[in-house]
Amino acid sequence: MLVICRSVKGGAGTSVVAAALASISSRTTSTLLIDLAGDQPAIFGSVTPVAGLADWLQSPHGDPILGTAIGVDDRLRVLPTGDSPLPHPTSTVWAELTRHLVEISRAPTNIIVDLGSVVSPSVLLDAADRVLLVVRPCYLTLRRAVALGDIADSVIVVDEDQRALRPRDVESVLGLPVAAVVKVHPMIARRVDAGILHGRLPDSLVSPLREVFGESTRAAS
Repeated sequence: MLVICRSVKGGAGTSVVAAALASISSRTTSTLLIDLAGDQPAIFGSVTPVAGLADWLQSPHGDPILGTAIGVDDRLRVLPTGDSPLPHPTSTVWAELTRHLVEISRAPTNIIVDLGSVVSPSVLLDAADRVLLVVRPCYLTLRRAVALGDIADSVIVVDEDQRALRPRDVESVLGLPVAAVVKVHPMIARRVDAGILHGRLPDSLVSPLREVFGESTRAAS
């Protein structure tokens, strides 16, 4: 299964959601977390490496694509961004990356891609089994998402009680089903800050996000 997590602006919580999805997946299935946003090694309590996927994309591809992957445990690996700039989204190297990822996902391995707000290569999006837009119920975020058009098949709402907009408003404005509602909780931030999110994944993340790997979607509330 190839799942892409993306956002339309920074600060939505996309990287934490992607890390949590990878951790949940790895409880039962070999999982590869592809980091195109740059924060995953830090989320997993690792020193950010110099080499990574961006360097592979800029090379003649003689080296194995997973050569710089970080082993978190027996079933979870993180492929970091690397030190080179990412190629333009229209570059043909994205098609080669996509081909590799599709092959790996047939192993079977679940692949979670943290795309962040990176301008998206269409070939990668088209190959995904699911494209999840991570948003906060924020007017500015929804306005930008509407302007960008068809960018996902469903939404994960990172919900804050003090917001005027609710998950059902997100669903209505974007015309996309809400796959999960994750409540902002200080425990999540504390475990990310301590680098222990993977080992001590809060139930406030597990309960809503485990449904992403099934066919059902969570009703907006």
